[in-house]
Amino acid sequence: MLFWRRISAVLSQPILLNYVMPILMVYLIVGTVAQKYIGLYEATRLFFSSPILWLGSIPLPGLPILLFLIFINLAFKLFKGAWTLHNAGTTVIHIGVMLLLLGGLFTALLSHEGYIDFAPGEQKSFVSDYHIRELVLLDEQGKAVQVFDHLSLAEGDQLSIPGLPLTLTILETCQHCEISKRDSTSKTHHGMAQHMMLSNAPLQKEDEENMAGVTFAVEGGDQDGVYLVLENVLQIPRITSDDQSYQFVLRRQRRDLPFTVELIEFKRDMHPGTSLAKSYQSRVRILDGGAQWESVISMNE
Repeated sequence: MLFWRRISAVLSQPILLNYVMPILMVYLIVGTVAQKYIGLYEATRLFFSSPILWLGSIPLPGLPILLFLIFINLAFKLFKGAWTLHNAGTTVIHIGVMLLLLGGLFTALLSHEGYIDFAPGEQKSFVSDYHIRELVLLDEQGKAVQVFDHLSLAEGDQLSIPGLPLTLTILETCQHCEISKRDSTSKTHHGMAQHMMLSNAPLQKEDEENMAGVTFAVEGGDQDGVYLVLENVLQIPRITSDDQSYQFVLRRQRRDLPFTVELIEFKRDMHPGTSLAKSYQSRVRILDGGAQWESVISMNE
């Protein structure tokens, strides 16, 4: 009991906050400056999202751990403090800050960001992630048979397809690919793999501008060999196995929606005499079972 009382006494004192806050300020400054050189997404991932911040080979507590320590400090101070009318202002501030930290935690753990791109009259019932890519095997109906996280793929990995006699061996993978001419090919190279090879290029500052790619070898199909896929490139490798046709695509990760969105009309107003957009507006229809309604999505609203 004496040990826990001492721990509780230390955690309820402002000394913990006094140590954590300067470190937090340094992280915010360094992370903000890093955005200029490595982009917003990569800076956020390295300095603000990761629980461990690596300084070379030295692990440092990341921003989530620092915020957790602040939350613990505030919680012990709140529950050990005197709940009186005289301290009501301090108590309310403590609770407010703790709620902000909890809100940030739930947002980081449970929220997902994405987009829907479609032409007028087109319907979609999924959103695409801004950053996460996936290598997908699709059947003849366009249904995903197997999905692999692109970021987890590494050269030499051997991947099996449950229910199919197919085995994939990863030969080349890159988050942002530099394309070069393949010097030598054989009959086992198919499609784009006959003419090009991939290598890692420096990441773009804006993650949306990166072009991911994978080169892989297929065994167990009717046309084994080496294939290549690139993000947003329409030349899709196709293979057959057990008289069924399949295709590989590399795309942004998709998350299904419990409803369908249809784009009715899209408008863009320009600043007079320029090619700069002044405003955007989309009129959409939501189809949810037997119910449907329309809504307008406007820029900055």
